[in-house]
Amino acid sequence: MEKFQIEEVKKRKMMTKMVSVDLDRASPVLLLRAYLCAKRMFPDVPLEVLVSPSGVGFHLKIHTKVSIEENLKIRALLWDEPYRLYYALKKWALNPQEEYIDLVFDEKNDGKEKCIDLEAMLKPYEKEVEEINKLVKEGKTEEAELIVQTVAKKIEPELSKYKKRQWVCCIIFRGDGLRDKLEEICGDIAAKDSTWSYRMYPWWAPEFDWCLALFTDDKDKGWKRLVWLKNKTPLKDTETRMWCKEKTST
Repeated sequence: MEKFQIEEVKKRKMMTKMVSVDLDRASPVLLLRAYLCAKRMFPDVPLEVLVSPSGVGFHLKIHTKVSIEENLKIRALLWDEPYRLYYALKKWALNPQEEYIDLVFDEKNDGKEKCIDLEAMLKPYEKEVEEINKLVKEGKTEEAELIVQTVAKKIEPELSKYKKRQWVCCIIFRGDGLRDKLEEICGDIAAKDSTWSYRMYPWWAPEFDWCLALFTDDKDKGWKRLVWLKNKTPLKDTETRMWCKEKTST
């Protein structure tokens, strides 16, 4: 058997003990959508729902053993955080024997994830949930989504008790080369400081090319970090715009 074929067989034999899904927004709609989908996919499997350690997202933990390939597919179908999926796939491609392809932080930035009883929250809306599942099976996903949004709005006050305030602090700039330099700088900082949470996004308005977003639970800290980036990195030599805004989810 060719080496490539042998490696493919090994990949298929590797298993994960659990499927974890990281919903990186404190969105009741996204949570309900993913939860009901997971329940339809695994009706007889224990399913945990948790608030992430940051308090601005949710975790789903499905206690079932699946292959790595199945793990990745399931997470993609359940709206797992895209960058997390990307790195998991990359780890698997680099090492077919990698065991830790599905990691989710239960502690982060001095916070711990917390279990929530979503099933109890949905108890008053059993008829709506039944209707959602019925419509999905009939292929009427748009109609189902309207009910999902309605139920999510009703349970939002209960979910809001677990949320933490978070700000996104942004700086926009021009140049792919500058983007690469800032990615390296922020990556180095994040490797040493777990509170340095950032993302780089394309900026579609014509005046600028990229947006560097920092996420923090302290607005003043976020603003100070923006000012440091502006004054102490190559950003000091280019035109920028900066702002901080409280992050909300729908």
